[in-house]
Amino acid sequence: MPIPAPPSDDQVLVVIIPLDTSGTGWQACCAELPGDEQERTRRYKYDADRLRFAKCRCLLRRIIADWKGIQPLQVTFRLGKNGKPFLCHSGGLQFNISHTHGSAIFAFCHEFEIGIDIEHTERDADFDGVALKVFTPMEQNRLLQLNGREKRREFFRLWTAKEAFMKATGRGFSLNPSSIETSLPENPGQPGTFSCDTIENSTSLMVTEVPTPPGYQTMLCAPPPVLSRPPSVSYMQ
Repeated sequence: MPIPAPPSDDQVLVVIIPLDTSGTGWQACCAELPGDEQERTRRYKYDADRLRFAKCRCLLRRIIADWKGIQPLQVTFRLGKNGKPFLCHSGGLQFNISHTHGSAIFAFCHEFEIGIDIEHTERDADFDGVALKVFTPMEQNRLLQLNGREKRREFFRLWTAKEAFMKATGRGFSLNPSSIETSLPENPGQPGTFSCDTIENSTSLMVTEVPTPPGYQTMLCAPPPVLSRPPSVSYMQ
């Protein structure tokens, strides 16, 4: 499949790929990985989860290898304190990955750590119950004023924004989602902001919606220098 061009210095590249929810083809993807990642693939119980991990790692390696002019198995990773993966010898290239039912998404940029989250929005959820655990009082009140499709949409907008923030900071779920106050504009073309007492300079991170196919919600969190332009979005089959 064609590899998209690397991101420019002042823009995030987003790559979206479909995932076969039956898990068909995970063995072929697994065979392209180094031994430790093959072992990790096989530890998953379900074929769909095996495909999710193996295909994402295969495509990530192919994309980065193409940009750097090396072989995919020469791409190596290290883990941050809270398990966020980084490239060894990155040359300034940063990335983040998210996946959900039927789809995965990659984000790439230069120099700045970023976070991205995609969610399948048609699944059932106890929106009010979950909001009591992971949203701030102000966010809960916003959700309680809505019903039906509007409530569903706002719930996933808030959640994907929070998770993108947690990933961008490198803290992941070591950070309590309810400690993050999220301010999202009604216009999806405008960036949103954050406030979090436990993260220094949390207000320096912004979030923007990424156009995704119907049934999905995606948010990208990054510093303002790389959100001055809308992200470039590429689809790979």
